[in-house]
Amino acid sequence: MKVQEILKITKGKLLSGDSTAEIDLATILTDSRNIKTGEFFLPLKGNNFDGEEFIGEAFKKGAVGAFTIRQGARAQACLPRTISAQGLPARLSASASASQGRDGKPRAGVGQEKIIIQVKNTTKALQEIAHEHRIRFDIPVIGVTGSNGKTTVKDMTAKVLSSKYKVLKNEGTKNNHIGLPQTLLKLKKYHEICILEMGTNHKGEIRSLADIARPNIAVITNIGPSHLEFLKDLKGIFESKKEIFEFLDEDSLVILNGDDKYLSKIKNNKFKIMRFGFNKVNDFRASIVSTEKDKIVFLLNNKSPFVLNLAGIHNIYNALAAIAVARHFELDYDSIKKGLAECVPAYMRLNIKNIDGVVVIDDAYNSNPLSMRAALETIKSYPAKSRWIVSADMLELGEKENYFHRGVGEAVVRGGFDGLVTFGKLSQQTSSAALKSGMAKNRIWHCSNHEEIAAVLRKVAKAGDVVLIKGSRTMKMEKVLEILKDK
Repeated sequence: MKVQEILKITKGKLLSGDSTAEIDLATILTDSRNIKTGEFFLPLKGNNFDGEEFIGEAFKKGAVGAFTIRQGARAQACLPRTISAQGLPARLSASASASQGRDGKPRAGVGQEKIIIQVKNTTKALQEIAHEHRIRFDIPVIGVTGSNGKTTVKDMTAKVLSSKYKVLKNEGTKNNHIGLPQTLLKLKKYHEICILEMGTNHKGEIRSLADIARPNIAVITNIGPSHLEFLKDLKGIFESKKEIFEFLDEDSLVILNGDDKYLSKIKNNKFKIMRFGFNKVNDFRASIVSTEKDKIVFLLNNKSPFVLNLAGIHNIYNALAAIAVARHFELDYDSIKKGLAECVPAYMRLNIKNIDGVVVIDDAYNSNPLSMRAALETIKSYPAKSRWIVSADMLELGEKENYFHRGVGEAVVRGGFDGLVTFGKLSQQTSSAALKSGMAKNRIWHCSNHEEIAAVLRKVAKAGDVVLIKGSRTMKMEKVLEILKDK
């Protein structure tokens, strides 16, 4: 995209550089630490940082340009000093041939002045550029949202579709107002399908993401108690997920969990609906054949057997969503089966580790009541001498946070688990509820740090046992695993 196009899209002002130069949008980065020669820096401002302070560092690393919100005399006077303070010349020393791309057009910042674009808001500029870039591609864009399973569904779907199509997806969990537009900037002419995970914890966020991405296929995995601090109740969560529908048209497809209490109420409207689940009313219906410690076999519509090399029955729902998308794109069942069988757990999502004969199930990426219930069901069916639960705080649950934490303690006792280790202020409710529900006091530990948790596990967990480690992202429960491995 030419600089002059970016100026028009963002209503920006060119402070320095060539307006006819081309910028590879995939090289626009927001972290100066990752900048390499030839890339473009877009600084963001957070509660504890100001990316504008690192513009000079980005240029020193070879950035060809940067966005800035600096205004007036401060923009004109401050930026040159920032650059010169790093000992950088106004022009790069490059040959004339190096300053041109393969098409003969000038390449941004190479052999020329650094490109500096002034905008009112860098985050909004990122989103505006991403939206404009996306609508230039006439390809299917799949938006995946829901309370749980978004990342797994996105990864499963991308894996299956990639056997036939060139697919772009968000990496990891880059599913917010920064990560999603960054993914869209990577769209190239060779991409045939784009699949985007969309996350939210506030009303209006899915609407904003859908406006940027303009999906024509929407997948909603489930509605569960997460981010209640901001979305108030399950109805609020349901309404926030439905925001993805606002940019669909009559040719669009919606794929829903037909077993979900809220999603099952959605009726055919202006778009086509396909449903998945275990109930007979679903278009893609599963029945369980067998479950092992890290393998599941299920039948699709009582006919085709599918194998998942993953732990947790909840992953059948995730697989069904991926199957529904794949069938829409006319993939044959053999290709779908092969792709699903090759899927592995996402980072810190029911990853199975073996430490000195103890099986540790790392589910530390995040936690809410629905995902905790799924994790407990998974470990309950796992063959073991003893089963130990490590449960840290589940955050952003609003007024019912104590209720949900007590529910975990009660579920641990009902499940017949052998011991409970808790961590965090809210999780005191979990350990207290377990005690009141009948678990012996000497089987419950409330710890004040990760080291203490690891010490308890070293003491009680023996070879042949299974340990589940789970908590909200802020609790950083992966540190427990690191300590156990580094003993």
